[in-house]
Formats: sequence, C-alpha cells, structure tokens
Amino acid sequence: LILTYHTKPNCLPTYFQPLPVINILVLISDFQLLLSMLKQQPYYIQRRQGIQSMKPLNISENNDNEEETLSFLPSAPVAHIKVPKRRRKTSSFSQCILKYALLTFAICSIIGVKYFSLTSSVHSRPVTRKWNDLDLNDIENWCLQPNTTSCKCANPLHPAHRHGHKTWTQAHNDNVRFAKNNMPKKSPFRELDVVFFGDSITEGWRGTSFGQAVKKKQENTQVFEGLFDMDSGGDYDGLALGIAGDKSPNLLWRLQHGEMPKSLKSKVFWLLIGKMNLIYQHLQQCILLVLPQSFIRRFNSAGTNDFLKENNCSEEVVIMGIERVIEEMMSLRPSSTIVVNGLLPRATGRENGELYKKNEKNLMDAIDTVNRQLEEFCSSRDDLVYFDATELFVEEDLKIGKGRYAKVIPQELMEDRLHPTALGYKKWGQEIVKELKKILDGQLTIER
Repeated sequence: LILTYHTKPNCLPTYFQPLPVINILVLISDFQLLLSMLKQQPYYIQRRQGIQSMKPLNISENNDNEEETLSFLPSAPVAHIKVPKRRRKTSSFSQCILKYALLTFAICSIIGVKYFSLTSSVHSRPVTRKWNDLDLNDIENWCLQPNTTSCKCANPLHPAHRHGHKTWTQAHNDNVRFAKNNMPKKSPFRELDVVFFGDSITEGWRGTSFGQAVKKKQENTQVFEGLFDMDSGGDYDGLALGIAGDKSPNLLWRLQHGEMPKSLKSKVFWLLIGKMNLIYQHLQQCILLVLPQSFIRRFNSAGTNDFLKENNCSEEVVIMGIERVIEEMMSLRPSSTIVVNGLLPRATGRENGELYKKNEKNLMDAIDTVNRQLEEFCSSRDDLVYFDATELFVEEDLKIGKGRYAKVIPQELMEDRLHPTALGYKKWGQEIVKELKKILDGQLTIER
C-alpha cells in the first residue's frame, strides 16, 4: 500500500488518498510524541506527611536558647528520589519500523470498517430504495438478458462517486472549476445558452478522457468551439461537462457535489447518460495491485463504484437512473429547459458496425427500448424536451441487404462504433443548434 501510494496514488481507493494518509501520519507522530514525553519523566518525589501532625511550641520572650526557640520548626522533609535505569537508545531503524507498523495497523483498521460496511449493502438491499415516484420495487428484471440473475447493477437511485479510478477525481475537480468559471471569455456578462452533461461522449467535445487530453480527439474541440462558442464564430455559448465511463449514479453524485453550482446559469441543460449502464465494465487493473481477490469479490457483491462489474443491466434500471438524474436537474434548475438526448447507437460488431441480429436481443434493441420510454416520459412533461440523434449515425448497408438488419454505423461517424468522430460530432452538433433555435426563440440576449 505504501509503495502504491508513492508511485500511483490514483490507483488507490478514496480512503487511501493523500489527505487521510497524511492525517494518520500526523496522529501517529503526535501519539509517539506523547508517549516519549510520558516515558521521559525522570523521578517522582515522596514527601513525609509529618508536617500536618506537628504542634507549635509556646515560646517565652526571655528564652534565649536558639535551639529551643527554633524547635517549633519542622525538620526538613525527606525527598525519596527514584532514578530510572538508563535505557538503551532505540535505533532510527527501529523507530522507522514502529512508525510503519502503526501506519499499517491504522490503514488495516480503515479497510476493515469500509469492508464490512460495504458488504452489508448489495443491490437487493440498497441505501436508497425510493425517490418520489421512483421505487426499486417496480424493477422486475435487473438483467438485460431474460432468465438471467447473475448481473450486479448499481442502485439507480443512489449517487455514487468513482474516486480512485484512473484520474476520475481530477476530471471531476476540473468540471467543478469549469462550472464555477463559466462566463464566456470576451463577454463576462453573457449567460450560457447550453450546458452538456454526460459520460465519455460528452467529454469528447473537449477532446479529453478522464480530464486528460487525447491526441486523436483534439479536432472535436475545434468542432465544439465552432458551434458553441460565440467568440470563435459559434451560434451559441456552451459548456461540456462529462467524464468517461460514468453511469447515471455517477452523474447524480457529480451534480450534488459541485458540477451544478448556483453560479452556473444556462437557458438549456442537455443530458446524455445511461449507455454505460448497458455495457460490461471490467475491474480496474490498478486495484488488483493492492487488494486480494476475495476482497474484490466482496466489493463486487456490494455494488459500489468501479469495483462493480456491471454485466448488461436491464432497460428498467437504465431508465430509472436517467429519470433520477432528470429530477435532480429539474430541482436544481426549475426555470431552465432540460433536453434529454436519446442514447446514441451502439454496434454489436465493431468490424462492420451491424446494429441488429436476427433471433437475438442485443444492446441496440435495449437502446431502442430505453429511447422510446424516455420519449414518452418527456412528452408527459412540459418542461422536458426529447431529442433523438440515432438516425444521424445510422445508414443502410446495401451489401448486407435492406431494412432493419442492414442498418450499420459508418466508421467515419463512429470509428469504434461507440464514440463519434469529429465528423460525427459536427453532424450531431449542427442538429443540436437547430433544436436550440426552436427552444431559445425569443430568448436571445441583448448583445446578440
């Protein structure tokens, strides 16, 4: 643990992050200092108690006997001094061993508390079971595939962070900073028109992944600025706040922890989240460096953070998670318009980009179901707008045939059949601008 802390601190869970470790070291140092002060008391004194039982003598004025005159004074108390034996001086190596032994004990204690608290909360008994009209008891199937009960899905109603996973914490802190300093560069009095919230697809607008610049995504930044930065010639001012791999509970946690501060004012908030709830997530390798397999398995059953292996959760779980995020955004910004972007398409086969397979339920079938229910949910609310971008990324491959089973995602729009390329972002962004013109008609700023 100490080696990993000094080499790769981001691979440690949140309770191994630098601040708690430093606090533990300080407490241990204070404890050692207190012990050394107590051990260095050199002696104790025992005084004779005869003073209290003494009786003064009556002295006559004519008595010149000095010895008799002073006899009323008590004799000097005897001080018994105990001199400690000289102790051998402890070597610096022994002190170092003692310090790290105490540190190891403290860390193991923290692990134990965290370990047993997590193992008591599996997805069958989550922390939050109900939120307004959303109730976990309404979920009939947690797993995407029918007749399957082996999947472990995060509680869609309970916020969850991902501290310790790659540079997620740094990316979140960057988003908090962007949200607080959100004014356009040249016009500090100009309000934002749209703020995008989501996962890796939303973060891709900034050309980053987990807050780290990605070379092949830098062209995406130019596309975003050309559409959503008026200082660069865009039609509107926008801000993208996304983190790769995030699921609905992760975005919910981010909204509650600084990514939607009171100072972040926008006419429209654009939401795209939920696809990662449908996609299998592997355990992070850096966690395996410091934690035993039995510990990992217990964390998996607890359903927390990125210790969780989500294996194709059902449409019900995904929809409930998205609706929970929508309600959170509406409560924080009741006067703004919330646009719910339908999940973008995801190809089953990356080689040819096929979306559907005969006689088999796959991810695209689930995405279609989620999008239909999201559209119904938004149509029942006046303050919500649904936006479907599926057809922007889908074409028919005549080599395969015609109809539903001939639909594919072209590689020039999504190279990995999951994340848009710069061309895909441009095509999608242009349609977003058209939608914003409908929503913001009559709400243009004085400067504009």
